[in-house]
Amino acid sequence: MTDHPRYEPQIEAETLYLERDQHRLEVGPMESIVELAGGETYTVEYTDRQSAAAWLSTDDDNTITFDVREVVGEMPHTQDLVSNLENCPIDETTDAGIPKRTALFVDLVTEIWESKGNLEG
Repeated sequence: MTDHPRYEPQIEAETLYLERDQHRLEVGPMESIVELAGGETYTVEYTDRQSAAAWLSTDDDNTITFDVREVVGEMPHTQDLVSNLENCPIDETTDAGIPKRTALFVDLVTEIWESKGNLEG
């Protein structure tokens, strides 16, 4: 099995960076990440069948809710995700004034979070 190095998150002065070895990529302000993720917590919904999996511990309503800041601050990322982010400018903003790279990051991580509930995918 090939070892795939991961980029580790670092939060400094309320800004998220992803780093590995001597490579450091600024992702953007945590305030914007939380805002784009829909708030301080994020909820993933599962079907009855998915929530029956022995390894999955959902709430009574088949959901898992977690702290966005905590997960973003602990979740390592692949070279592919970092490459996608590198190709997106940090100095250009969306219509809402959020760095485009930050918005792309939130799109990518929420897609990852949501795909955890898709056991068929």
